[in-house]
Amino acid sequence: MGLPTNQLGPQERIVIETREHVKHLLVAGLICVAALVGLVLVLRYAPDDGFFQWLDTLGWVAFAGVVMIFGVWPWAKWSKRTSTLTNERLVTREGVFRRTGRDIPLERINDVKFDQGILDRMVRCGTLRVSAASEQGTAVLRDIPEIHEFSKAMNELVRVARGEGTRRDV
Repeated sequence: MGLPTNQLGPQERIVIETREHVKHLLVAGLICVAALVGLVLVLRYAPDDGFFQWLDTLGWVAFAGVVMIFGVWPWAKWSKRTSTLTNERLVTREGVFRRTGRDIPLERINDVKFDQGILDRMVRCGTLRVSAASEQGTAVLRDIPEIHEFSKAMNELVRVARGEGTRRDV
């Protein structure tokens, strides 16, 4: 999905690989449905002949433009924004034409914090804020699905990477 296997180290393995929650595409989908309804209305009520027969063509062009801007482009951006947790690092990648990314070694992670709003709690996602000992500071991963499982796995891997074992002694 996000991180090719040729970018993994010799002993590195992918633990969790995810992208932002699909809720990011909800508004875009509703806009595309509204454009489809508009197209159907134009095709239904526009005259077939006479001066206004060009309305059919305008309806199709407008529909194609709306679907490209509010459907295809948001989907392409969403599908290329990934977060990968390996046994050695946290990897983020985003961008359709120009790719950017960040790799944070697990032993450099200082703090893991999550935020969830009401809608986030209903769809079981949230924003993860990962503080690392680096110049870039905090990495913000928005709308991670199954945020609690991701956070739990990351905390466990950070403890292992620091040599603290798999269990906390009380």
